[in-house]
Amino acid sequence: MLDQAEPAERNSADGDSVPDRLVTTAIALYGQRGCHAVSARQIQREAGVLNEAAVRYYFGNKQGLLDACVARIAQWHGRLADEAWAEVDAIEAEGRLKVSHVVTALVLSLHGLLQRHERAVWLLARLIREEGEVGQDLLLRHMGPLIWRMEAQLAALLPHKSARALRLHVFLAINSVVNGMVDQTLLWRLPDTAVSERRYTLDEATLAEGFIEYVSAGLQAPSAL
Repeated sequence: MLDQAEPAERNSADGDSVPDRLVTTAIALYGQRGCHAVSARQIQREAGVLNEAAVRYYFGNKQGLLDACVARIAQWHGRLADEAWAEVDAIEAEGRLKVSHVVTALVLSLHGLLQRHERAVWLLARLIREEGEVGQDLLLRHMGPLIWRMEAQLAALLPHKSARALRLHVFLAINSVVNGMVDQTLLWRLPDTAVSERRYTLDEATLAEGFIEYVSAGLQAPSAL
């Protein structure tokens, strides 16, 4: 039974219902610490939820909560991806679409997600690296449309590349962007290329362009597959 001190429902328009708070808090904690390092009790406490059975009540278990987290991230990213791909679709309609345009949509949408919900991108990276089949299946279920969207457009742009090679290269492209954005702090610890006493730095626009150049080149590279 729900704790009477904890409201079961709030106006969904304010995005502050108990399930909303649990999901957004879980994304932040899972992204920062990892899914196995965070308990349901910690999530509830950080979310300001008094009922100790709230995760079980709303999501069944931690796995159900993680599913809801990935669904929320996919929703956040979906809005940004739709905006980014609207420009791609317009360029495609004009007959001047290039691989770099598709990659730009990928990079800008994920970079936009990083700026708005940093820990969400961290959680995506953790799902790839740390959660095995369970995490990867969640990513495919909720983020799969992004993969198929990219793959379809790139297949038309790269007719010489086999379907097997293209799928591998699309996976590597997405993986490189997600993990590269999360791991970029390592880049800032490297010495500057000109002055050894300084740290290496790039503005965000130049960093994004670097991702686009690197990933575009990889997608267009010949393949033995």
